[in-house]
Amino acid sequence: MVLTVLDVIGRNVFGHPLRGATELTEIALVVLTFLLFPFLALRSQHIVADVADSFGSRILDVLQILLTAVLGALLFALITWRLWILAGRSTAYGDVTSSFGFQIGPILYFTAVLAALSALAFLPPLLKFIRRPAEAEPTHQQSIL
Repeated sequence: MVLTVLDVIGRNVFGHPLRGATELTEIALVVLTFLLFPFLALRSQHIVADVADSFGSRILDVLQILLTAVLGALLFALITWRLWILAGRSTAYGDVTSSFGFQIGPILYFTAVLAALSALAFLPPLLKFIRRPAEAEPTHQQSIL
């Protein structure tokens, strides 16, 4: 935010923008956003549209949790795949930013890794659901008693 404020002041007051401010802001925004996704997914703090809340069914609640986990994991896996391809192309072409000449490929690889972490962060609800039925089955000793 400070960088953007300084850039705006430089443009409007001094007639000269801060060199590379837009570039740095864009990179910081992308990295910060992708850094937050895994934490949000692990804590289930992502945005969820509770369409089925009015029905109040436990089955629909479980389906919603499972659907959110599956869709989140699949979508972030897709984002990971595409970012990795884009990072490879960018590295092969030697793409750099216009103001500072930062290589774009490593930034894209980093965001791809963060997207992969986000995809993995959506999996714990699925793992709980898969393990729960096995844990719910009574053991031989429990069934005798």
